[in-house]
Amino acid sequence: MPVFFVFLVAPIAVAVALFRRNPRRFLDGPTEDAPLRLLRWAIGLLSPQRAEWGQAMLGELAYLDGRWRRVRFAIGCAGAALVMPPWGRAAVGLWALTGITAASVAVYAVLTVQYRLGVGGWFGVGGWIALAVVLLICVGCLLGASALLRRPGIALPGLVGGLFATLVGLVLSGFTAVDQVTYISTGWHRGVLVLAVPAAIGAAGTLWRRDPAAGRRVARLAALSAGLLQLLYATVAVAVLGGGGPPDADGGFTVRGTVSDRLGNNVVHLAVTTLLIALVGWAAAALTGYLVRRKSAPAADPVGEV
Repeated sequence: MPVFFVFLVAPIAVAVALFRRNPRRFLDGPTEDAPLRLLRWAIGLLSPQRAEWGQAMLGELAYLDGRWRRVRFAIGCAGAALVMPPWGRAAVGLWALTGITAASVAVYAVLTVQYRLGVGGWFGVGGWIALAVVLLICVGCLLGASALLRRPGIALPGLVGGLFATLVGLVLSGFTAVDQVTYISTGWHRGVLVLAVPAAIGAAGTLWRRDPAAGRRVARLAALSAGLLQLLYATVAVAVLGGGGPPDADGGFTVRGTVSDRLGNNVVHLAVTTLLIALVGWAAAALTGYLVRRKSAPAADPVGEV
C-alpha cells in the first residue's frame, strides 16, 4: 500500500512544483510545437563539434510549413543526432541506458513466457499486465534520464553516481543470484544505502559544478540510472535462479508464483531506490550549496565612525 500511495502522490507533487515555478506556463502549456521541442531535445545530445549542425537544422525547421513535414524533418534530425558520430557524452549515456532498459524488459518478457506468468491473475493476463507496467516504468525512467543527460556537465557525474550507488549496493548484498533474491538491508547497511550514498552523490554533484541546481540534477540522473542498472542485474539474477534457491519468506509458492514474486520485488526495489537516491541526493545537494555559498560569501565590512 505505501508504494502505491507514493505512485499516486508523486505526480501530484510534481504538478504542484511546476505550477509554483511558473503558473502561466503550467496553465497555458508550452509555446513551441512538438517538432521544435523534439529537435531542441536532440540538439542537446550533440557533441560540441556538431553544435553548428544543430543550429543549422533549427534554422531549416523554421522555414518548413505543414505539421507532418515538420514532424518528419524533426524525427530525421533526431535520429541523425543519435546515430551520426562524433557522439557526445549525453548521446552515449542515452544509448547505454536504452540498452539497459531494453535488456531488462527483454529478460522480463522471456521469464513471463518461460514460466507462463501470463496465465491466471487478472482475467488470465496478469503477467502481461505486469510486463506492461514494468515497460512503462522503465520508459518513464529513460525519458527522465534523457532530459537530464542533455544538461551541460550533468551526464558524466550523474552516470558515475548511478554506477557508484549500484556497486555499493552489490558489495553490501553480494553479487550472486541467491544474494540478490534473499538480501534484506538491515542495520548500518540500510544507513549506507538510504542516507550515506545518496547524500554523497548529491554533495559531490554540487561540488563538481559549484552549483546546487547541478547537484540536484546529478542526484536525479544517478537515481534513474541506478534504478535501471539494479533492475537489470536483479532480473538477470531471477532468470539464473528461477524458482530455485532458498524458499521465499512467504512460503507456499509454486515455481511460477516464486518467480512472479521475485520479479515483483525487483520492480518495488526499482521504485524505492530511485525515490530514495533522488530525494536524499536532492536534499544533500541543496544543503551543500547553502554551505558553499555561506563559506564563500565575503564578510561584511564593519561600520564604524570616522
